[in-house]
Amino acid sequence: MMTILGIGKIFNSDFGLFFQATMDSSALYPVTDVLDTYVYRALKVTGDVGMSSAVGFYQSVVGFILVLTANTIIRKIDKDSAMF
Repeated sequence: MMTILGIGKIFNSDFGLFFQATMDSSALYPVTDVLDTYVYRALKVTGDVGMSSAVGFYQSVVGFILVLTANTIIRKIDKDSAMF
């Protein structure tokens, strides 16, 4: 069960680590840019709430699909270990 839940958090990152490492230095953005910092910077710079919400929604949907896929695979291997 912990594996299934862990797979769903693959796209989550430590926002503080990646935001504090760059300290708004644009030279480091290509190396340290993750979805969480991209959403924050896009909202801060452009103020486009819709685009930032769409990226966050995408992150949630992909995580949900990964959980469903992992649960399906685990259910085929061992039905007692699946979540649902």
